[in-house]
Amino acid sequence: MTYKTVSSISLLIIGIVVILFSTGSSILTYNLLGIPAGNIIIWIGFIALQLGAYSLKKGFKGSRSVLGKILRFLILGLIVIAFLWFGIAYLLSGNLGFNFSSGASGYIGSPEASILYWNIIYFQVIAPIILLIAYTLLRYFEGLKDTK
Repeated sequence: MTYKTVSSISLLIIGIVVILFSTGSSILTYNLLGIPAGNIIIWIGFIALQLGAYSLKKGFKGSRSVLGKILRFLILGLIVIAFLWFGIAYLLSGNLGFNFSSGASGYIGSPEASILYWNIIYFQVIAPIILLIAYTLLRYFEGLKDTK
């Protein structure tokens, strides 16, 4: 698949996920093999967001600088985290509904685990945007340097 195809499919998936969650669609509450559909949909959305960011900048391969390589490594790390997110969320919550309770004994399913769960979600949404901006600026300044 080309970068353009991956970007287009990712954008479509992200659009569908945003529409479903912003409208509070009843689809999100359906159970698929005992798993709320919303959990599966957001997982697919996280993967699409990371792959979309990666493919939008053609794999972050345009820069040969150390900073460019670091940005590429970070976006690849985000892709791995996105694929592992469902398992991580399950390990933190202790259930497929990703529910947390103040009555939980131990860390699993506790409010403290919930804080980590939400921080991972915020990170999965904000980090690719920051990396895209940083990479775009890096390529811009590299272009200025090359024209001198």
